Amino acid sequence: MIAHTSGRTSMRPTMPRRLASLVALAALAALGACDGDEVIDPPFADTIKPTVAMAKGNPTADSLLAVTINANDNIGLKRVRLLLEGGITAAYDTVMTSAVTSLTLYVNIRVPSNAPIGATVTARAVATDGAGNMSDTARVALTIGNLEPPVSVITSPVANSPVVSGKALVLSLSGKARYRVRTLGYQISGAYNTRDSVQFSSPLKDSVAILDTLVIPDSVRGATIQVTPFIIDSLNQRVPGNPVSYAVQSPANANTVPVVRNGVAKRIEVRDTVFVEATDPVGISTLGYEVRSTTGQLLAADSVSSDGTFSTLVRTFTVRVPVSVFPTQVAVYGFARNANGRRDVARFGNGALRQDTVMVVAGHTRALPQGGELADALYFERNDRLYMSNIERNWLEVFSLADSTFGTPIAVGSRPWGLAAWPRNRSGEMADTLMVANSGGTNISYVDLKAGASGREVYRYPLPNIIVYTITSTKSQNTDQVITQRTVHDFSDRPQYLASTCKGGLTAASPCEDVIAVYSTTPTPGQTEPFPSMGSIRWENLSKHSTHFFFEQAIGQSQGRSDTLEIVRFAAGGVGSDSVLVPYKQQVTTGGSTYDYSIVVRIDRLAFRDTTYVRGSGNFRRAVFGEGGPVLGSRAMTYDATMGFDLTPPLPVIDRGISRPLDVSDFIANTFSRVQGVGVNFDGELNAVKGDSTYLFDSTLRLQGILQSRPSPGGLDFHPLNTGPRSPTLRTRLAFVASSDPVIDVFDTYCYRKIASVAIRDPIIGPVRAAVRPNGQLVLVGATIRGVTMVALPDSFTTSCQ
Repeated sequence: MIAHTSGRTSMRPTMPRRLASLVALAALAALGACDGDEVIDPPFADTIKPTVAMAKGNPTADSLLAVTINANDNIGLKRVRLLLEGGITAAYDTVMTSAVTSLTLYVNIRVPSNAPIGATVTARAVATDGAGNMSDTARVALTIGNLEPPVSVITSPVANSPVVSGKALVLSLSGKARYRVRTLGYQISGAYNTRDSVQFSSPLKDSVAILDTLVIPDSVRGATIQVTPFIIDSLNQRVPGNPVSYAVQSPANANTVPVVRNGVAKRIEVRDTVFVEATDPVGISTLGYEVRSTTGQLLAADSVSSDGTFSTLVRTFTVRVPVSVFPTQVAVYGFARNANGRRDVARFGNGALRQDTVMVVAGHTRALPQGGELADALYFERNDRLYMSNIERNWLEVFSLADSTFGTPIAVGSRPWGLAAWPRNRSGEMADTLMVANSGGTNISYVDLKAGASGREVYRYPLPNIIVYTITSTKSQNTDQVITQRTVHDFSDRPQYLASTCKGGLTAASPCEDVIAVYSTTPTPGQTEPFPSMGSIRWENLSKHSTHFFFEQAIGQSQGRSDTLEIVRFAAGGVGSDSVLVPYKQQVTTGGSTYDYSIVVRIDRLAFRDTTYVRGSGNFRRAVFGEGGPVLGSRAMTYDATMGFDLTPPLPVIDRGISRPLDVSDFIANTFSRVQGVGVNFDGELNAVKGDSTYLFDSTLRLQGILQSRPSPGGLDFHPLNTGPRSPTLRTRLAFVASSDPVIDVFDTYCYRKIASVAIRDPIIGPVRAAVRPNGQLVLVGATIRGVTMVALPDSFTTSCQ
């Protein structure tokens, strides 16, 4: 069913006098033709074709598709026709019965119930005037369910660029599709017809770009070709893009100079890219760029040569700028020489010289080989590699700091999130196993990183199912007697952020006896009331297969009610056993008396908001937690694995290593911030929560100072050897905080001052990790919108705070 509006009228118009004269002239011309004479058009014949434009509308429901059509004609429109093909096949006509020169149609198309969600619908509109002139076709792609349709565009050469018969040009195409790109190509119509395409294999990407060489045959002269891109997604939906027209010229025109266009980012790295494109009908023989200082000194240049058969030449050059002080301002020029030896540089439309003034900044950025999104990162010193969880690809990215290249990714579980190293001891030595929290499942992957091995998953530890019960007393509505009411709370068991801790051994260098993984959970809307979309914090003793659910922060009595607690562990995969972690009642004997004892909690403080951050200290003793979410008043907590349970009466189920409720509420009072990331130094004595500023606090949650950082979605990290005020040198008492600007701010954590800002290409939007490489070099690695940025830092930071 199609609902619409139009310009129809039931009145039959009276023919204007001038129009009647035109009809009479046309009749006389027709009579002359019967005698064999030439037909002469009347002097006022309408030869101007109408115009039509179409845009995607704003449907009020997913069961509708909407378009807006604008049609115009100099004398009068007769008909506007809309055709739909693909997921829906339909036709819609508007016929004018009066003189209408301008018309706007708002068309809503009801989607049949059996139409597949995500299917692409190609809408075409054509207008016809009263003289029979037909407009060009307007096209727009729609998607059932109002999802984003596949899109393909020609990015180079620009429309109306000259092309020469017998010469070749390079077409640059790009495409993106919600359901991944299977094929990207183009077809040519006009002076001659041909088509070409590139097919992609699994794993398919959601966006691609290709270059294709197009040779114009010698037989094509003095005409126009129309190149139309098209894209096919993984559902085999074929959607054409907007066509681009090029005028074909003869190579005889030899008085031209190259038209040059170059592109470069406003901020570039020492090794970055410069895009240069040149067009000349007689062919391009040389294409290149120059980088000069602000005083005109030549710093770098590069070029490529061609035999002149290409009328359009496109290259993306890798820049190598000899700059060691950041940031440094430079100017970038593109140039070209044609087959006749004439040279020119990039210019603006008015002919003025174009130079791109850019800033050379620190860092070296590498794009993720197959795209995706990074959630966490961990540096492994023995092989000088950084491991990053790619939650969209279900694998770990492997980045070598030695040569800034990506290795073969390591397949793990579903939606990998937090990363932690398996500890050997509390002196900070990592074992050869990396742990991965699979947030799309309920398990932790073990990845083997032994020397000589490329890395592979060897085991998945099944996490238990934890059920929490709150029990309170209430009056029966029927008998008015006090009865016990038991409420079950089923939380998601999917791990999110992860830290590893170690306990046991007489000294810090002694081997770990128990390895304890501390993690937050990924909440779901299906959790029971009052905890939908709220997470929890837990630890799992991976050595003894025991569990603890963090409730200590909620101990206390709410006003007007008293809720006692029971927590039960249900084993998964045969690991560990079913057990009661916290009993509803427990008999306690003290002072010769025996009585029942229960844990009383405030229910509203038992769970945590979505995305609770977790980081572990470098010595594997402590962990810090920061409650996420887009509101103020976030909680922070710490955990010390060496403290153990309270084994004295009255109740041996409380973990003494978890922050006390009093300390948690005191932290909120001192900061009242929204948490965007957490960090902890090597010994766990200094913690950080990043919000509107960065708050530093000790292991008891006492606020130590504030770093005046800027809010951003990027993370923070301490120098790997930072031990707070006891750090032996300035260099080791540093903290590195991501900014909303393309810089990494460097702070002294002893006097809380910003001592430097390291300019980089793009703002950090993911984790930040500081590492000391085997050669002693301090590096920062961060996740940006373009991939992974590695920055080597100098050992030259100064401060007035000694």
